[in-house]
Amino acid sequence: MVELQEKMSGYLNQQLSTKSKSEALERTYYGEETWVASAAYVPFIAPAILVLRKNNSDFVSFHARQALVILIISIVALLILPTILKMLVAIFAYAILVYGAYQALKGRKWYFPLVTELARTIEL
Repeated sequence: MVELQEKMSGYLNQQLSTKSKSEALERTYYGEETWVASAAYVPFIAPAILVLRKNNSDFVSFHARQALVILIISIVALLILPTILKMLVAIFAYAILVYGAYQALKGRKWYFPLVTELARTIEL
């Protein structure tokens, strides 16, 4: 019995050492939450999801807040920047929204450095 425990312990330690800490401890979400969280990345849907589902899921709230911050930053940049840069911002924002929706569908929380910090400050 002790030998089996030692083998299992060695195997688990080997598995944990081959993965990064974030991969080993990352929680994956499933089901309806992933679909609702990915829908938050459709422009102007995030505020509705925040209001209607604010207390239901931390995962959905995380992605909806992050999508809202990305949308606000994009709109402000589109209002301020000249025409050539507006096109680049629009393409970049679209790519970020698509990637965020993809990560939400996979059931992962995706951390975008400045955006995630701003999203955490949103209170409802």
